[in-house]
Amino acid sequence: MSAEFGATPWGRVWVRTVESTVASAPNPALPKARSLARNHAATLSVEAGRVEADVVVSGVTHQVRIELPHWSEREQAEAERLIGKALGDRPGLAAGDLPDSLEADLRRDDIGIAVPLDAMEATCPCRTRRRPCVHVLATLYSLSQRIDERPMLAVELRSPGWSPTAPADPDWTMLADLDPEGFYGS
Repeated sequence: MSAEFGATPWGRVWVRTVESTVASAPNPALPKARSLARNHAATLSVEAGRVEADVVVSGVTHQVRIELPHWSEREQAEAERLIGKALGDRPGLAAGDLPDSLEADLRRDDIGIAVPLDAMEATCPCRTRRRPCVHVLATLYSLSQRIDERPMLAVELRSPGWSPTAPADPDWTMLADLDPEGFYGS
């Protein structure tokens, strides 16, 4: 059975930010946050440097906003080089997919994919005193699931203006490239 959260190395690094091993005690909000994410209580909107979510708990919507720092110029340049090489080496990858080995290459070059909790600016209007609150944690778990589904999202979150050229799908043909008479017959 595969992992529900962090099934790929790309999502796993985000789960590690939530489930830190350096914590002195377990976070009692984690089971509730996982349950909210599992039951699709968080509706995400993601763009470079920002994750926004409406997290619905017992009919009440909490609007979460998480600001993430972008990569430095050095990190951006090295990430682009490594990603370009990885995509060039594997032309059959689906759009939005990245090889798992690339995550290790980025980590080896000190290019962080996930952002530590203390480096992100998370806001939620709830009244709980514990930060990050369960709504922010549910948002991060939901984000890890989205990243597992489409690893390129992890790169897009950290890169402003990222527009990689997707590898061509060998099984894809543009409709404009087809001759209707030849396709349908005359």
